[in-house]
Amino acid sequence: MAGVAYPKRAVQQNRTSSRSKATGPKTVRAGDIDYTFLFIVILLLAFGLVMLLSASAPAANRIYNNSYYFFFKQFACAAAGLVGMYFVSKINYNTYNTLAPKLMFICTIMLVLVLIPGIGASHNGSKRWLNTPIIEIQPSEFMKPVIAMYFARLIDNGRYDLKRLGGNLPYIGVMIVVVGLMLMETHLSGAIVIAGIGVAVMIAGGTPIKPVLIGALVLVPVLVISVHALSPVRWARITSFIDPFKDIRDESYQVAQGLYAIGSGGVFGLGLGQSVQKYSYLPEPYNDFIFAIVCEELGLVGAAVVILLFAALILRAIRIAMNAPDTYSSLVAIGIAAQLAIQTILNIAVATSSVPNTGVALPFFSYGGTAILTLLLEMGILLNISRHSIKD
Repeated sequence: MAGVAYPKRAVQQNRTSSRSKATGPKTVRAGDIDYTFLFIVILLLAFGLVMLLSASAPAANRIYNNSYYFFFKQFACAAAGLVGMYFVSKINYNTYNTLAPKLMFICTIMLVLVLIPGIGASHNGSKRWLNTPIIEIQPSEFMKPVIAMYFARLIDNGRYDLKRLGGNLPYIGVMIVVVGLMLMETHLSGAIVIAGIGVAVMIAGGTPIKPVLIGALVLVPVLVISVHALSPVRWARITSFIDPFKDIRDESYQVAQGLYAIGSGGVFGLGLGQSVQKYSYLPEPYNDFIFAIVCEELGLVGAAVVILLFAALILRAIRIAMNAPDTYSSLVAIGIAAQLAIQTILNIAVATSSVPNTGVALPFFSYGGTAILTLLLEMGILLNISRHSIKD
């Protein structure tokens, strides 16, 4: 992805600043956002809210005696996110270039605070949230766009030569700290997504792909051994995807129920709202396995529509990165596009038992107030970058 977007842009030399790029021979068209991208965002958001209502209604009624409980909370956060998206689309993206170090520091401190008893909140054995008087905040969601902004700033400044091993070490050090904190929260999926965003921006910024692949071949076994030694529960989840029906009453229960939902949907599905698996069979169907409910209710056709919409959104985000006016904005757009691609692919792969169950949320669909709010703010950043796109 980055290899497609990057060479066309201003990052051909790491030491060239955004300001000098913007004053090149091309002209910048200000004022017009990418309305196609906006339309796809609105369509996915509406589709996601409808499916969330369908998937969450039985659990919400059982737990809170209100079928709309999860939907109303998600809708409120989505509404706030849309307002935020509008205002962010008006703020010049260079503002985030200036604020990136401070935002990185704040997000890192928030990840540390999550680990402190009384401040951090735990759910289902994972400690990923901060308690506030109004809502629980998930700092890892804020870290996703911030690490893209921070790495893009470092690359744009040209202080480190990414074509040399030593130039990559500062970025690797930052990722080790952030990923380490998230693993301490037992947030493996978030660590994978954030690491993927960082690596995508680095490759777009000049890091050769070959060393990255070699590093992955070394680090993956280390990660596997660490999970096996430190978290037997997660190790069981990893191995359960190999044969999801072997231990259907325990570790592979959720994956097996998700596969039942996908299989029962057939080509055209059982009909919107007609899922059977969401009634106490599939645990928390409104979260990581909401794609299985999409398949059950809307069938192969509905699943294909969802996949095509995400593909269109990601490709449009890459196009925004390719037409970005300078190094910084191009790299930030690449980071956000990478996040969308990684989360979408991993979520669908988990739901179909193609990869181990890591608990990755499906953008726009899965329940999560912080996630939908942050995601829409990121869409606002992409819209602002598109507003300043280069016109040949």
